[in-house]
Amino acid sequence: MILLKSFFVSNEKKSVIMISIYKEKLFKSEKKYKKLSKKYNTIGFLRLLIVVLLLLLLYFCFQKPYVEYFVGIFLSVVTFLYLISLHKKVSFLRRIEKSKIEINQKEIDFLEKGIHFSDNGSVFQNQTHPYAFDLDIFGEKSLYHHINRASSYLGKKCLADSFLEVEIPRIEENQKAIAELSEKLDWRQYFSALMMQVSDSADFYQKIDAWATKEIDDFPIFLKYFMKISPVAFFLCLILGFLFNIPQFETWAITIFLVNLTVLGLFLNKMLQNKLGFEGTYEILDAFKKSISSIEKEHFESEKLRNVQQKFFQNNKSASKNIQKLSNLLDNVDNVSNIFSFLLNGATLYHLHIYNELILWKKEHVSNVKEWLKTVGEVEALISLSNFKYNNPKYVFPELNSDLFISFEEMAHPLIPEKKRVANSVSLHRGVFLILTGSNMSGKSTFLRTLGVNMLLTTMGMPVCARKANVHPLNVLVSMRLSDSLNDGKSYFFAEIHRIQKIIQTVENQYGFVLLDELLRGTNSQDKQLGTIKIIEKMISYNAIGIIATHDLEVCQLAEKYPQNIQNKCFESIIEGDTLYFDYKLKDGICQNKNATFLMKKLGIID
Repeated sequence: MILLKSFFVSNEKKSVIMISIYKEKLFKSEKKYKKLSKKYNTIGFLRLLIVVLLLLLLYFCFQKPYVEYFVGIFLSVVTFLYLISLHKKVSFLRRIEKSKIEINQKEIDFLEKGIHFSDNGSVFQNQTHPYAFDLDIFGEKSLYHHINRASSYLGKKCLADSFLEVEIPRIEENQKAIAELSEKLDWRQYFSALMMQVSDSADFYQKIDAWATKEIDDFPIFLKYFMKISPVAFFLCLILGFLFNIPQFETWAITIFLVNLTVLGLFLNKMLQNKLGFEGTYEILDAFKKSISSIEKEHFESEKLRNVQQKFFQNNKSASKNIQKLSNLLDNVDNVSNIFSFLLNGATLYHLHIYNELILWKKEHVSNVKEWLKTVGEVEALISLSNFKYNNPKYVFPELNSDLFISFEEMAHPLIPEKKRVANSVSLHRGVFLILTGSNMSGKSTFLRTLGVNMLLTTMGMPVCARKANVHPLNVLVSMRLSDSLNDGKSYFFAEIHRIQKIIQTVENQYGFVLLDELLRGTNSQDKQLGTIKIIEKMISYNAIGIIATHDLEVCQLAEKYPQNIQNKCFESIIEGDTLYFDYKLKDGICQNKNATFLMKKLGIID
């Protein structure tokens, strides 16, 4: 294949620069990780020493209760609690650096060796979608596989949605956001490292939705008063009974303690049913809290990113703080069954107070939870798109027009390695349909997918693999690769007819960008030729813009009948002596060479 040096060689040099930057980031993260690991182990050792010291002080205190021993015990406990907090902080920072090491190493392997490391999005594949299946959007080594850097389920889903449901009015907004994020490498990697701590799944969000929609009854008035009075009465009776040695108050203190546990027992089942009843809730929400906090603190210039950021602030309260409170409340409810909670609930009805706070939190914030988490997923998806921009600095954002004009200069497919790419230029405008001919393996289908993918990237607000582009953004409508549907009992031919029907219905009511590859393969040649001609005439009657690839050279005669609407383009196979090769360059006119007979003779199939 031919490589246009003026564009792609410089792009290759840029890739080398990207690799060197990732290697530098990798080195720094490895260095930080080793330093934090050393600190982590030192703190662990100090905690062990403090525990030994505390046990010794307790032993000496029982032997001779000197004031110095009590002071030492107090200081040991305080130091131990501080070390626990510090150990937790260092552990978190160490996990982040470890995630950064993974991020940079994978980017290096991707750029140097072409190793795809992310989820390929096959779970989001939809063969009935207007272009996703035909353009290889999902699946192994697909466009999604190439771009995806999301680690959370929600981030992957939001990214898939951005491929499947483009928002043409928001293209310029997306372009600015992607361009801005592409320059924020350090922040992007930190955010991605945070999201790697989110061990979510589709099930997690289903349970969030179920919890959000389930109503929780408020506490009765008498219970609210009892919850306030009971702890005061208990401690008053405890002081009078045990410190002032008044027997009847001792009895009252024990009675209140038992009554409190009984009241808690009456509500315990209800409490457990109305919380998020699955493992890992605290850890997942805590990871989301840190991710949201990083968005809240970052400075953004583009309108889209500032609007995203604003979604996390309500009534002068940040979403990260509200998520943190929810996480803590749920974690506290989970601790209701331990022995310390038994004593605490008997004295203060602690978990009823926590449950009441959870009810109040839910009333105030539950309607926002889904939006907060979805917005985090959208940011993770944007980071994937901006990473694509960063890894391909020579790709360009298309200029946009409203004149139904589409032009790509030196356009290539982003999934084809740089050294193997062949760039082509193409221009189309309203009411013009290209008929593309060429022998097998000459590059027709690849060209159609190249054009389709770059049109899709345009409508997503992404840079395209081209030197220059000027595009009227249009919905992409494709019929290239269909399959039999055994479950529906539909044949390939019926599936194709159904897809063509949808395309025609669409362009009848609005402009669209149409790509058709070798139509009506399931019928005889005469019927196929007539049907293809009628479909093309239908397209130009609706002023549709697009390309149809065909082996039927008779169809090309339509250019004589509709000279203002039909143009013939081709890919030629080149036969020189005993050699067949392709240059994959788009040319004007109708394909002349045929390679099927040549190949069969060369392989000895025919004489």
